[in-house]
Amino acid sequence: MKKITLLTILFFCQLTMYAQQATSLKLMPMPKQSMLNIGKYRITGKFTVSIQANTADTTLYKAINRTYQALNRKTGLIFGQQYITATDRSDSASLVIAVKTIASAAIGVDESYSIKVDEKQVKLEAPNTIGVLRGLETLLQLWDKDNIGYYFPCIVIDDSPRFKWRGLMIDAARHFITFDEMRKNIDAMAAVKMNVLHWHLSDDEGFRVESKLFPKLQLDGSNGDYYTQAQLKELVVYAKDRGIIIVPEFDMPGHSQSWFAGYPELASQPGPYRPGPRGQWQKEHPDPNARKSTSLADIIANLEAPTFDPTNEKVYAFLDKFVGEMATIFPAGYMHIGADENNGLAWRQNPAIAAYMQQHNIQNTDDLQKYFVSRMYAILKKYHRQLIGWEEIYNDKLPADAILHKWIPTDGMIKSYGKTNDLATHHSVLISEGFYLDMFMPAYMYYNNPAFVNAASPNILGGEGAQWTELADNNNIDGRIWPRAGAIAERLWSPANVNDVDDMYRRLFLFRNQLDEQGLSHISNYERALRRLTNGAPIENLQTLTDVLAPVKGYRKLMAAMFKPAQATFQTTALTNVSDIVFVDSETKRKFRRLVQIYLEKKDKNAEEQIKAYLISWQQNDGLLKLVFAGNKRLTEVEDHSKNLATAATIGLDALNRIDKGTANDAAWVKQQSNALDEFGKAHNETEIAVIPEIGALVTGHLSNEPVSYSAF
Repeated sequence: MKKITLLTILFFCQLTMYAQQATSLKLMPMPKQSMLNIGKYRITGKFTVSIQANTADTTLYKAINRTYQALNRKTGLIFGQQYITATDRSDSASLVIAVKTIASAAIGVDESYSIKVDEKQVKLEAPNTIGVLRGLETLLQLWDKDNIGYYFPCIVIDDSPRFKWRGLMIDAARHFITFDEMRKNIDAMAAVKMNVLHWHLSDDEGFRVESKLFPKLQLDGSNGDYYTQAQLKELVVYAKDRGIIIVPEFDMPGHSQSWFAGYPELASQPGPYRPGPRGQWQKEHPDPNARKSTSLADIIANLEAPTFDPTNEKVYAFLDKFVGEMATIFPAGYMHIGADENNGLAWRQNPAIAAYMQQHNIQNTDDLQKYFVSRMYAILKKYHRQLIGWEEIYNDKLPADAILHKWIPTDGMIKSYGKTNDLATHHSVLISEGFYLDMFMPAYMYYNNPAFVNAASPNILGGEGAQWTELADNNNIDGRIWPRAGAIAERLWSPANVNDVDDMYRRLFLFRNQLDEQGLSHISNYERALRRLTNGAPIENLQTLTDVLAPVKGYRKLMAAMFKPAQATFQTTALTNVSDIVFVDSETKRKFRRLVQIYLEKKDKNAEEQIKAYLISWQQNDGLLKLVFAGNKRLTEVEDHSKNLATAATIGLDALNRIDKGTANDAAWVKQQSNALDEFGKAHNETEIAVIPEIGALVTGHLSNEPVSYSAF
């Protein structure tokens, strides 16, 4: 009963805190300009929509009707219009949408719009279809309710994006991501005004596209998991209707093991091949040098990875036909060839390739890579496609219209091909450096990405969040991408001076709930995974613990997976451990951190009561989990975290008690408790307790700034 009382107190304290923020905008991303005025436009069952447009536009009307029905679901009101058409043109409608021209999703298209809401009417104006789509997403986020009913706040918005390329890369090769899951992510992208889905469709582990010209690609290279051409075309249209283009990536000349399962004659070594984790080849043909170090740089340098033979003319004839086929499926004028992490080892070990290099005065494998890229550039040009490649394609002879995709941090761990501004001197550049979602970094790091903040060249098209899927599958990918990708979307859309981290997090978690409402599975999958861990028992106490856990940051978890025995590779191991399901950004941590900050700055009593409620809940929770832990081998990985959280909470309560009594926290006590908390804060079984720094701040009386970076390993 005591625990219920404390949680009830905590709930009402949180309601009070949110009530104070009710007048704040909850938009994600924030618009270029906005002015919030006094008053509200009330939404009733008489809500109507009219369109002022000179031409019929299927994309426009589908988007307006989706928004109309979404508002209908949100309010539960029975709106009078069944389906909005070109005949609905009344100037007195509740929502009047004015658009001048038809436009399709494209890089560089005008995406601006304006919204004006007063107590009498809502107006959305845009120069073209795409601007309307962006404005409709803003309207859905403006929707709100109070004790009277539903409304739009009175506001004036003038909005347009900061960067023209705002993308999300999803890897479907390592773990196959289903068609339905891709659609959900496109919906989420549209909600935050992203406009490019970069779809990584081939890698060592799988070839995920149906080719009618070369059917062995999917039959032998996919383990049965691939998209049919009908599905691909359907998804292209689905994305287009939401203002998003799809840019396919087919990785070459390396990362290509799955290509050779069906067509080994294209490879630099004879094979045989089958799709599987990178390094499978060298496990069967071990190179001693590959075992000497576990650093990423050494792995890349010594990995004997399957690679296309760039000296074989049949390779280019094959790829010419393949690119031509894919160009009929993906109409956007871009194709990504990858071309990353090729160490040239497979080429150096082939005598015929070495002889070709000598005959043609090719000095080294870097120059051979340049040759391959130049041949692919010509093939893509033939089919009116602009070549994109990871930054390894950079060289002084690269055509000016090739797009460089920056991903390597300039920290010396891996050879970087230059700083972003330098690369952008002669080429258009995309930035994914600092936007890798699979590194488990908190959202504020993507939001304040120094690689992006310092980028100044006009040749920078924009950037992409990147979700590689060695450690993500259909059951957890939503929670791995969202809502953190919303912070990246805001950095790419909103002005640079929109940079308040606390407000970003406030809006990010509201956005997380919006995504749940529209069908994304990040919350439901999390809760389902917890029920699996408790064998169907109630999850409330386990969730109290897991809500304040986070995966270890960087690539420590991935490196551990890569060096497991062959029978337990990352592709075949179920991603059901606690570290696979907990969110990277703990909402509880963000709320708790804000409370600690307010308390330490102002000695605010309301904040203190909420802090105590959290601490008492955590202190008691370990005892409540005893029955859940008993005999449950799957939860042994977090038992120590549960005990440590309880002890840490006791330390926090002691610190508050000392402050209340005016007892100075003497140096010896502070040191002793801080040392204990440091131990509790260490990662254990690939997770860590996220709130330890904030509890430590109660001990020291000082809340330190959060780290600006974490080590990758």
